[in-house]
Amino acid sequence: MLKLTAEKEKLISALSKALPIVDKKTIMTIINNVLLYTKDGKLVIEATDLEISFRTIIPAHVEEEGSLTINARKLYEIVKEIYESKIVLEELENYWLKIPVGDKAEYTIAGLAPDEFPKFRQFPQKEPISIPGKTIKDLVERTIFSVSYDDSKYALSGILMQIERPEEQANMTIRMVSSDGHRLNLAEATLEEEGPEGLEPLSVIILRKGANELKKLADLNEELSFTADEKFLYVKTETDQLVIRLIEGTFPDYRAIIPEERNRSILFNRKNVLSTLKRISIVIQDPTFKGIKVSVSPNMMKMESLDKKIGQAEEKVEIGYSGEPFEMAFNARYLIEVLQVMNSETVELSFNDEDSPIVVEGEDDKGFVALIMPMSLEDE
Repeated sequence: MLKLTAEKEKLISALSKALPIVDKKTIMTIINNVLLYTKDGKLVIEATDLEISFRTIIPAHVEEEGSLTINARKLYEIVKEIYESKIVLEELENYWLKIPVGDKAEYTIAGLAPDEFPKFRQFPQKEPISIPGKTIKDLVERTIFSVSYDDSKYALSGILMQIERPEEQANMTIRMVSSDGHRLNLAEATLEEEGPEGLEPLSVIILRKGANELKKLADLNEELSFTADEKFLYVKTETDQLVIRLIEGTFPDYRAIIPEERNRSILFNRKNVLSTLKRISIVIQDPTFKGIKVSVSPNMMKMESLDKKIGQAEEKVEIGYSGEPFEMAFNARYLIEVLQVMNSETVELSFNDEDSPIVVEGEDDKGFVALIMPMSLEDE
């Protein structure tokens, strides 16, 4: 039966990565647990919610080989509060787990048989695609917030991820796109490394939760390796493996949504407009729908709140614009979230008229394009 000693720091790190995967709402007790087992003198920890599966390996001093499943939250909280630098895990009869702390304390937790835990999927025998962790993290951060929460828009409830090597270039391009029907974010990057010869283009839709876990993994690793089959995306690092069920369906043709030509353009300081939008949003009651009216004239833009139930606000900011005056309206939250992930000092809003999509871009945000649908002012 399992008996080992592991460093607290490494065990806590592993459990903290596994814990968000665990399904807290399920009535299936077994997937409230993590699977613990020994392999090649190391401790392996697995977690799953049946949509996403995670596996990590940490060093351990293994006295006896074994396996069992144990409540993920309870194990994490107990280990976190133990003051010793090394943690002893010892399996008892009927899959109970004992955690002794020197000769002063002892904790036991009831577990379940490991045979009942869902099997971890084997990775496909394909050549993996390696991508820097920083690139993955940046692309997810720029697209995750515009994923749809509407269950009826199934294909939009995740992020489209595409990896390709265009014929005219040797380097791979990775692209992520998300939309909730009211806005769209596209972020892409061309990698410095050349892609493998004969690279098969990859195009998959990743679950929102899966994308969040992918971002966490990317934040902790310099490089991630990807493979995929028809139903799952497989991600691997030196110590961790992540399997994400793909969303079936067809993502809309995002290229057709973004207008190629726009005849109106506004330039503004990103930080100034971002702080102005945040201040105006304070007096808007609805936390998600923060409608604002924008009045644009040469070199000046006035923004005012549309919802005046609990207060009202208006501010003027200097802009770069020399055309005819006009008015438009949109959800300030959409623009706030876009500006927060941009780096450019100067941002451009371009569009054709008051009812056409607003395109947001910046010189220091190469490969990133955001699109926001305007609101009608007819009823205002």
